[in-house]
Amino acid sequence: MTGVNGKGGTLLSFGINRFDEMLAKGNVWYVRHYEAYFQRVYVVYLTGLSSRDITDGTTTLVSLGKRNTFLSLLFAPISLYIFAKRVRPTNYLTADLVFSWWTACLLRILFRARIILMPVCMPELIYNISGKSLSGMPIALERLFTAWSFRCAATVLTGHGFGGFVNWLSSHPLSKRKLVVVDTIVDSLPTEGFLNRLDQVNAGGHTIGAAHEPVFEIVYVGRLHREKLVGDLIKMMAVIAKSSGARRQIMLTLIGEGPEQSFLEELASQLEVQGAVKFIGVIPNHQLPDYLCKAKAFVSPLTGTSLREAALCGLPIVAYNMDWIEGLFKHEETALLVSPGDYEGLAQQVVRLSTDEKLCKQLSANVKDLAWRLWTPRGVCESLQQAFKGN
Repeated sequence: MTGVNGKGGTLLSFGINRFDEMLAKGNVWYVRHYEAYFQRVYVVYLTGLSSRDITDGTTTLVSLGKRNTFLSLLFAPISLYIFAKRVRPTNYLTADLVFSWWTACLLRILFRARIILMPVCMPELIYNISGKSLSGMPIALERLFTAWSFRCAATVLTGHGFGGFVNWLSSHPLSKRKLVVVDTIVDSLPTEGFLNRLDQVNAGGHTIGAAHEPVFEIVYVGRLHREKLVGDLIKMMAVIAKSSGARRQIMLTLIGEGPEQSFLEELASQLEVQGAVKFIGVIPNHQLPDYLCKAKAFVSPLTGTSLREAALCGLPIVAYNMDWIEGLFKHEETALLVSPGDYEGLAQQVVRLSTDEKLCKQLSANVKDLAWRLWTPRGVCESLQQAFKGN
């Protein structure tokens, strides 16, 4: 882990993510990259089951949630204020677009805290795709809350490696004057455990796109939630099964869990592709390189960190051209991109990869080069200094 550099101080990062769910995901310790700039880092979860604080290095994960999510949100400003009064942060950061106007209200009033808001999703995109809000509230109310969060933020932060986020925030009337764009965003970085294991796996060697292997395994890593569009991958497999161009058996491995799993399993059965789809649940983040480097391609309807991890492994990527990918990846250069919702297009590109070893190797080399320039800890200290300068 990079040593302490820069001005030091204490960072308080907070949000309404559930503490128990984030721990289950296994990649929560990417937050330790903040230690490159801060002497102490506190990551506060305002909902989810209460638990003991967990410390690794100089970073501590804290749960302030109650069993009841509504009560957690209702009392979040008080809980967060009491905690901040105890640890006396020098800087504040949140990725919560919907509720940060509320959860940080006492910090702004009583501490005159300047809150940095770092969006990690585009709400309108989620609304258009899934028809659902991020929080379960009516979309109109959520839009209002999001506007309030932008207004209350002192700075809006994003990174060049977040692709479409730069254009979105640059053109948004409530964020463009507050926007700071840096090279490296900590939320886009893999954990130290992931990088260490990847080094070990790479030392053993692996081959992308070997045409002689009878099975062409594609992989998805992420939550099995409706807004992630994983159902499109099951439909994609049904199209592949009927394709006359597939010369090798194509298998889809889904890594992750969520409320959509039973629906996805039933859909696979209905489309008669259950034998070509494997559900293997959650894999600890530091073990992901073992699975990613054995696969031949990564498929992404809507993913974030896991896609970046796949790119670091040099996996060819087939994805919907949307969200942060749009404007960052280039079709047939760093990924194979199709229009959002076009699962038949995904199927065609997967089949194409399975028959074109040269294309696999080209995409692998190009996306790996891009990933190691954008999503490694090398420039994190300089970016954090730029982000928090004068805040």
